[in-house]
Amino acid sequence: MELVPMEILELILSNPVLSIRDVINFSTTCHYYRELVVFNNSLWKQKFKSEWPEILGMLDNDSPDYYKEIIYIHQLYKYIEQKLELMPSKFCKKYEISECELEEWTLLLSEKRENYYYLVDYLMKIVNSTEEINSVDVVPLNFSTPGNKTQQYYAGKVLRHIRQVYLSKEWTVFKSLNRREQLLEDGAIFVAQWCQPHLEISRKTICPKLDKIANAVKRKLKIVYPNHRIFNVTQEVLEKWRKYNLESHQWTTPECQQIMQVLKEVLFEDMRFKGNNIAYYMPQNSYINEVLDFKQGLPITLSIIYEAVARRLGIFCQPINFPSHFLLRYSENGQDWYLLDVYNGGKIIKRPTGNHDLNNLMTSPVEVVERMANNLEVSARQHTQVNGRVTRLRSSLELLKLVNPRDISSLVSLSRLYMLHSMDTRSLETFLLGEGFQGSQQAQRLVHMLRNHESHPSRSRNEQTGPVVPEERTPELKFAVGMIMTHLALDYKCVIYDWDKECKASVDWQEQMHVDLLRYGNKQPFYNVLVEDGSHRYVAQENLQPTCETGFLYLNEDIGRYFSHHYKTHYVPNANKESEYPYDKELRLRYHDGFMNMQMET
Repeated sequence: MELVPMEILELILSNPVLSIRDVINFSTTCHYYRELVVFNNSLWKQKFKSEWPEILGMLDNDSPDYYKEIIYIHQLYKYIEQKLELMPSKFCKKYEISECELEEWTLLLSEKRENYYYLVDYLMKIVNSTEEINSVDVVPLNFSTPGNKTQQYYAGKVLRHIRQVYLSKEWTVFKSLNRREQLLEDGAIFVAQWCQPHLEISRKTICPKLDKIANAVKRKLKIVYPNHRIFNVTQEVLEKWRKYNLESHQWTTPECQQIMQVLKEVLFEDMRFKGNNIAYYMPQNSYINEVLDFKQGLPITLSIIYEAVARRLGIFCQPINFPSHFLLRYSENGQDWYLLDVYNGGKIIKRPTGNHDLNNLMTSPVEVVERMANNLEVSARQHTQVNGRVTRLRSSLELLKLVNPRDISSLVSLSRLYMLHSMDTRSLETFLLGEGFQGSQQAQRLVHMLRNHESHPSRSRNEQTGPVVPEERTPELKFAVGMIMTHLALDYKCVIYDWDKECKASVDWQEQMHVDLLRYGNKQPFYNVLVEDGSHRYVAQENLQPTCETGFLYLNEDIGRYFSHHYKTHYVPNANKESEYPYDKELRLRYHDGFMNMQMET
């Protein structure tokens, strides 16, 4: 083997089929191979490129030691694993984790610029894993069992946090750009990134889709108007239009009309972009990636896409921010202005004779992002789907805090949300005491409200985390934690994550829910359940019936908070939940055996 040329060895070891671990194992076979492998920077560059192709060009050092970088990454991953393993016991009593409680992850980002990309890469793999765990037993929170829902739950919390820490800095950069560099599409991409941390959204994923639409327009324009001057434009000029805002049209009036005609046909007739009238308040209508994929959205998102495509074709459009609508202003000769209603198929809804009012309504990309954040807050409050509502509302309010930090009303809403979920409010208090609010009585009152809540006795009682005392079962309890149930009256699917031997809800709640009309009243077991619509509910035993059909329970964001995985007929509690209800396992397995026997008989 020592006679094999190093070039051949490098070629073999560079093969993507061999993992980094395989190469390291090979290097341990003898001293000779260790010297050849460890100090072969070219080989490690190839392995780095295979494992992290998107990160390769982002390294600070032009000629890094790739072996050392790979070792650093794997040490970082071990650190991530250790921290994630500690999170369930630390935060299992919390519905929301605050910025302060994730400070160690913020510090990790500041250690090295590339850490953001390494963290996102690893956390995304965890969160988006589709592996299934095939075990009836409780699974420990370790990384030998991918697909652990508890692991995914906390990795998602961390991913959201580090995305937003990074994007907050990116927002500062965006605001500092000159008007020519502040693209509307970049603002929309920023919003989509902020609200969908589990997805990889960037200019690299969005701009090619906009380019594709522009190219479709040019192909059709070539058929209808083959002599149009756009076909003589150099690639350099086209790239300039793609990257920078225009200040005017690049064509004569007839040439503009030709492009606008074909653009309208391609967008609204061929590709069938349209406003989403049926589900207007769905948050997806505000995400540029979703609108590009599903061809429907809000006026503001559709207008951003239209402007981005038009700019790539040398057409100048300006956003107009009406109080209850969002339009684009377009002029053929610089004097007669048209308003384009992209939400309604590019219809020209007005042809004003003067410019004064429109000038007042013109809006900057920064203001467009602010309006998008406002739309998302309204969406989170009005959309009837419960799944993820708190997360969406929190994200939109924190986005408003970033893009419009002087908006006291949204800060009040954010403060109330933090207090409702017993979150640490120190970072918000520091923000309100900053230079931007000096002398503001409203900010002072808000800080006073937060500090009063922080010291309230009920909050400290709710956060007590002493040793777990296992819950003893009684003969009256028919069901167990992890069992999937159907509500007999309301016909929804749910999974039990907690129970009380008798109803412990307040008298007011019992009166409101008419508990006295139940056959066994409040002197029967009541169960805390996760429902397939994303809600948590408290249900009497007589209203529940066991089932093994999960329905849409997998959509409930809190499944991972209590359960590690689904196994055939039920959800298996994670280690924390199992320690609370260790005696439920026997009953859960008894029902499991019963369901499995029924399936075999049929």
